Amino acid sequence: MNDISKLNNQARIVICGVKNSGKTTLITKLIPKFTSLGYKVATIKHDGHDFEADVEGTDSYKHKKAGAYGTAVFSKNKFMVVKEQKETDESQLIELFPEADLILLEGFKNSRYPKIEIIRENNSSKSVCNKDNLIAIASDINIENNIENLDINNKIIDLNNIDGIAEAIIQYIDGK
Repeated sequence: MNDISKLNNQARIVICGVKNSGKTTLITKLIPKFTSLGYKVATIKHDGHDFEADVEGTDSYKHKKAGAYGTAVFSKNKFMVVKEQKETDESQLIELFPEADLILLEGFKNSRYPKIEIIRENNSSKSVCNKDNLIAIASDINIENNIENLDINNKIIDLNNIDGIAEAIIQYIDGK
């Protein structure tokens, strides 16, 4: 395993695929699986577009609209920071979760992180990610009829087999 996939006993795994492939859905199914196994999980999502980070009508939204380059809101148990910054990347955000055992990164298909790529029927027909450190393909495609169309040489797991996907990730993390 290379340095980018696991640092300070913290694993970083990408869930990637084309738009509308089900990345968020898969992550929201993996989180409870990993937390039930005792992992402390954080997520980081890449958004290819600029996004509105606060809800209209809140005080922090009003502060931002008034011209503040950054705002922070906190309570006893959580905080949220919105900051305008050029060239933000995931490594800066990873540093915010030092206590996490596992960080699931959504998107990042061209990264060097180890990844699970989603290929869905009627959505994508071939792998589009950087194949370096591709752990497995999660797919709902009938593999026997379509394997030549996928142009991959990796393990293929049924997209609905959350236990199987989690096991593939754990095996990768453990170096098996």
